[in-house]
Amino acid sequence: MNIISWHPVLTDHQSYTLEALQHAAQATLTVYIAKSEHPARQAQGWVNVHSASLAPQLIPHTGWFTYIIQQLKVHKEAVHFFGSPFEQPELIITLLLAIAMGRRVFLISEPYSPVATGYQHDKHKFITRVKTTLRPMLYAVYGVILRHRITGIFAISPLAVFQYQRIGIAKEKIFPFGYFVPRTDCLHSAPPMTATLKLIFIGTLIERKGLDILINAVSKVNANAVRITLDVYGSGDVNRFNFDSSTLRYCGLIPFGQAQTVIANYDALVLPSRYDGWGVVVNEALMAGVPVICSDCVGAGAVLEKWQCGVIFASEDVSDLAFKLNTLVSAPESLLKMRVAVQQAAAILEPEVAGRYMFDILRQSVPATPSCPWY
Repeated sequence: MNIISWHPVLTDHQSYTLEALQHAAQATLTVYIAKSEHPARQAQGWVNVHSASLAPQLIPHTGWFTYIIQQLKVHKEAVHFFGSPFEQPELIITLLLAIAMGRRVFLISEPYSPVATGYQHDKHKFITRVKTTLRPMLYAVYGVILRHRITGIFAISPLAVFQYQRIGIAKEKIFPFGYFVPRTDCLHSAPPMTATLKLIFIGTLIERKGLDILINAVSKVNANAVRITLDVYGSGDVNRFNFDSSTLRYCGLIPFGQAQTVIANYDALVLPSRYDGWGVVVNEALMAGVPVICSDCVGAGAVLEKWQCGVIFASEDVSDLAFKLNTLVSAPESLLKMRVAVQQAAAILEPEVAGRYMFDILRQSVPATPSCPWY
C-alpha cells in the first residue's frame, strides 16, 4: 500500500499517528507540506521534532501547481490523505484535483468553530465574527463537492462527525477519530491527595481558551477559604488576568515535549475552552495519569465521557464549573476513581491504536467503520 499525506504543516501530534499507520500497513508513506512551520504555533512554543522523522517534502512556492499535478499523476494508485484540508488554498486545489483525477481520497479533519473567537489570537474580532457566520455556508458548498466523490473522512471529535453528516456526507463514509500522542517515559507516580485541590491549565492566554472562566470559578470556590490552587502555563498577555503568588500563579511556558512530566505533579488539568476542536493537552494529561476537567465544547471531552476519567461542565458557565470543582474538593474519592479510569483511557489513546484503526479501514475496498475505541 502506498500512502500520500498532504498537510498545511505537519505537527508532532499528527506525525505519531501517521507513523503508526505506516507501521500497521507496512506501507510507503510520503508527506507533502505547504510550509515547514506555523508561525502562530511557534510563538506558543510548539516545536516539530518528531515530524522530521517522516521527512516531509515542501511544496515549492514557485511552480506549485505543476508540481502538484506531477505528484498526483505519479501516485495515481496511492491512498491520498488530506489533513486540515481547508486551511491552505493550495491544498484545497490539490484536494479538488485529486478528486477530479479519480484518486482514493480521505480527509483528516477537525470540526469548524461555531463560536466567534480567534483560533490563535484575539485580533481582528470583526473578521472573526464574519468568518464564523460564513463557515456553515462554505462547508455546505464543500459537502456538495465531496459527498459523492470522497472515499472517507476521519472526523476529529463527535462535533466533526455531526458537521460532516449535516453537509450531506454519508454516515458510512465518516470515521470517528482524534489526535494522539505517545506516553512519556519519565513519569512518576501520582501525587498524594491533600486538602487543597491542585489544578493546572496549559494553553494560550486568549479568549477561546476560557482561562477567565476558570479563574472566576476558582475564586468563587475559594471565596471563604483556599481550597484550590491553580498554576497557569502558556503564552500571551499575562496582564489580562489577576494572578497572585499563592492561589493563582502564572508559571511561564513548559518546554515543548515536557507537558506530561509537569502535569503529573497535579490533581487535575482543566481545559475550559469556549471551543476546542480536540484539545491535545487532554491527551497529555491522561497519558500522565491525571484526570481532566473540560467544557462541553472541547472535542476530547468525549473521551472523558466514555471512560469516566474526568468531569465536563457547561461551556462559559462559571457557576457550573465552580460547583463541579467544589464537588471534587468535598469528595476526593471521586478523583481517586478517575485516576484508575485514566489508565484505561490512556491505553486506547496511544498512536498505535489509531494507526491500526486507520489501517482496518483502508485495507477494505469498501471501507466499513470499526468500533470507535475513543468515544
